Amino acid sequence: MTTPICKLQAAASRRRRYNIRMTTASAAKEGGRERNLERGQVVVEALALLEEVGVGGLTLRKLADRLHVKAAALYWHFENKQDLIDAMAASIILGAFERSTPPSENWRDLLAWIARTNHQALLSRRDGVQILAHANMSQTGMMDGLEALMRTLTQQGFSSDLAMSSFFAIIRYTIGCVFEEQADPRHNSVGRNVERVHRLQRNPERYPYMNKIITPIIKKQRDNPQFLFEQGLDIILDGVGKRFASEKPLAG
Repeated sequence: MTTPICKLQAAASRRRRYNIRMTTASAAKEGGRERNLERGQVVVEALALLEEVGVGGLTLRKLADRLHVKAAALYWHFENKQDLIDAMAASIILGAFERSTPPSENWRDLLAWIARTNHQALLSRRDGVQILAHANMSQTGMMDGLEALMRTLTQQGFSSDLAMSSFFAIIRYTIGCVFEEQADPRHNSVGRNVERVHRLQRNPERYPYMNKIITPIIKKQRDNPQFLFEQGLDIILDGVGKRFASEKPLAG
């Protein structure tokens, strides 16, 4: 029996295969045939270029130079840069979900899996969160995955409002965390955390509570870089659980 989450993963797989297969023979007019240029190949190289130059340096001309084709050849595969950004975001996110499996279809496990998979996928690419923020994800297989999630949550008793609000809460939390981490590479650095502890320890009278609370948290974050992210995620999911429990009698 095919479950809704299997359908979510199948949607990701179909989208990736579509991106890889989609070719246009007309690209030969602008120098594409000698490279047998494919849409999937362009996306792969665009992501590689992103690692080198960041989102601010990502241009179609630089991408064409990397592929050894004229810039006009790219327009046979992508209408414009926005179309390329959409394909890059789909590759980052849907590729991660294709490689991952939720521990169960319980609502809490599903939402936690979605948050963690997005978090890891966005952190795996330089400026990955900015690519996602600028993408129009309604044009990708993400809508199929969201449909599967909404169906599963509704079947487990979630109201329509709670199902969608819970999804947006964890996605926005995840994006915010990644924005902070990618904006400042020193965010979780050992040196910076040690500096914070020393600053607090030099002023114990002024910061008694901060010394008591922050120092052990920084140690936990050092031992597990995902500690603070997981703590915040648990708080959100606990809130979802309380709201869900209060709505259950109404759902029946």
